[in-house]
Amino acid sequence: MKIGFIGAGKVGCAFGRYLKEHGLEVYGYFSRSFESAKRAAEFTASTAYFSIDDIVEKCEFIFITTSDDVIAQIVSSLKHFNLQDKKLFHMSGSLSSDVFSELEASGAFGYSLHPIFPFPDREVYKNLKDAYFTVEGRNIELIRGFLEKISINYIEIPSNSKAKYHSAMVFASNYIVALAKISKKLLKECCFPEDKIEEAIYPLMASAVENIKQRGIEGALTGPIVRGDVGTVEKHIQSIGEYRKIYSMLGEVALSIALEKGNLDEKTVEKLFNILREEQI
Repeated sequence: MKIGFIGAGKVGCAFGRYLKEHGLEVYGYFSRSFESAKRAAEFTASTAYFSIDDIVEKCEFIFITTSDDVIAQIVSSLKHFNLQDKKLFHMSGSLSSDVFSELEASGAFGYSLHPIFPFPDREVYKNLKDAYFTVEGRNIELIRGFLEKISINYIEIPSNSKAKYHSAMVFASNYIVALAKISKKLLKECCFPEDKIEEAIYPLMASAVENIKQRGIEGALTGPIVRGDVGTVEKHIQSIGEYRKIYSMLGEVALSIALEKGNLDEKTVEKLFNILREEQI
């Protein structure tokens, strides 16, 4: 089984190295920049190529690990190749395997395989054993052996859910960073030393994530809403300026968790709901 990559960025490098570490043959990389293909090839002890042709002709498994915007263009460029029985993958979170539909007549099988994991650099390959992946596409049974061989945790999802699935990942990762940015801006307004902010809030955020692991999402919630501190929530909203609406919308989600847990009496819930909803109008 030869595996080739079209695209030599962080995802392609890291996943290629992960495959290599699991005993699979990474044949090589193609990239618009030969230098980036060369660096990826060196990182995975494979070969860099000047054209897509060698990758497509020699490999049974082909991974497109480019930016989302060019995946469809690359797929279209493959139409003139003999693709019989080849397994084609992209690793986009938002695009489905439908992007490969125009190649089905040529005997190819298309899939999306997306890691639920951040890729700040290519060294992340060391941690992929702990990540979950989602996979979708027709004829999943044809790649089940491959998925088991590389020892990943994977979940099959329907193709029409990719946009919603990816938005869930954004909430769980990117928007945590965005919320930390809001916290940083508010702390600066409180004369908090800027060089101490990240050091101060990290244990708080890390503890919240650890609580999710230990207690589950609903069991991890703490703070004024789950305690029913109406006066505190009012003061918060009055003090945070442009972030009032974000606070209120997230507050409603927190309130729904408190309701599930049965922590609050009906009167307190009504007061909190009215305070939060007024700020969203």
